[in-house]
Amino acid sequence: MAAEGDEPEPWLLPSQIPFDELKGRALEECLFWLLDGMGARDIEWRIGGAGGGAADGGRDLEARFFVPREDGEIEARRWWIECKGRSGTVEKDAVTSACNNVLADQSVACLVIATNTTFSNPTRDWVKTWQERFPKPQVLLWDRTSLERMLAQQPATVLRLFEGGLSSAGYLQALQQRFWQLFEYSSIQQVKRIWNERADLTIGPMERVALIANEFAHGSIDERPWGGACEPEEVLEACQLSIFNLLYFYTRLMKCGADEGPIVQTLSYLMLATLRHYDPELLQRIFALALRTEDDEPLPQAGVDLLLTPILQRLQGDLQLVCSSDCQRFSREDSLKHWKTLDAFETYWARFSERGITLKEDGDSYHRLERTNAPCNVGFVLEKDAGCPLYQTELSINDLAPFLDVATHVLRKRAPVRRRSRA
Repeated sequence: MAAEGDEPEPWLLPSQIPFDELKGRALEECLFWLLDGMGARDIEWRIGGAGGGAADGGRDLEARFFVPREDGEIEARRWWIECKGRSGTVEKDAVTSACNNVLADQSVACLVIATNTTFSNPTRDWVKTWQERFPKPQVLLWDRTSLERMLAQQPATVLRLFEGGLSSAGYLQALQQRFWQLFEYSSIQQVKRIWNERADLTIGPMERVALIANEFAHGSIDERPWGGACEPEEVLEACQLSIFNLLYFYTRLMKCGADEGPIVQTLSYLMLATLRHYDPELLQRIFALALRTEDDEPLPQAGVDLLLTPILQRLQGDLQLVCSSDCQRFSREDSLKHWKTLDAFETYWARFSERGITLKEDGDSYHRLERTNAPCNVGFVLEKDAGCPLYQTELSINDLAPFLDVATHVLRKRAPVRRRSRA
């Protein structure tokens, strides 16, 4: 975590963006994604001849921006974008031609002339004078400096087009944006880079949730425990944020058809990481505040069940299997059988068969035998013939306190909080 008062690392590394090569189609693609990141709609890339967009005398891109008028109504404003990839300063004639051509279409609200280099001062002066005669459309000159400034505000666009142009802070912001806005996951190499440089980065709750979800999307969080390598309040902030966004997660999952597994695992992990430091009552208060309607009424029970049940069942199942795996009261083989995956050598030839193989579902049941006269590894004092509390305590959405108390006891015995080492 970056020290307080340190200057934040810039997201963009301008020297790594090949502005000199940003011509033709490359410049048009850059503008396309910049406009998309700015919120433009109905973007049309007017690809014409080979290797580039429209002829230089016409617009290369069209887009619409929807903005509110003074009366509150939403107005669509049409933009034309002309791209002028050059090796040197853009010639004045190219700009005057673009400005005069656009007058033929009164529906255009804004003309953007973009270049990978610069515009001369006489050109800028001419545009200023022309704009006094013709207030509409507005003319914007985007030069290399302008593009650099806009790219610095859109790390996800830089990641898409110029991966080497991002610093570690930029990778972090791009990863966060891709997760929260698009429900997409970044490469594991990017996650590893952020982990290795985490001490110098500012990782907020949105970034932490995105990082954890990325880890589970790629397999496991055991190698990089983002919920353990931070302060307790940082875990709590990430947990609160994720719980307050449960409905958002659910609706986005339904809309884009993404796998719910990484999200369920992320929420389950953050709840457990929070219970290591805070009382279960705090988690219940967060649930009560988060699971409410827009009218500040409690969500219907069916809605609460829909949002919480998969997460709590995952949390319960993981604790049951892992805690019982080395407990004297259980056979380790019972747990290992549930976690065991199919042997790749044994299943390889099934990919050429007609039916394939049947994979085990996460929710599949399994048999277990419990020695009720053996002691509990985590210190539960159990009466004769009493079963393990992890299995015997009912998971009830209406009354989570008993289950959360048991989960907290197990967690703090298995993963006790130790004094944090100082580098």
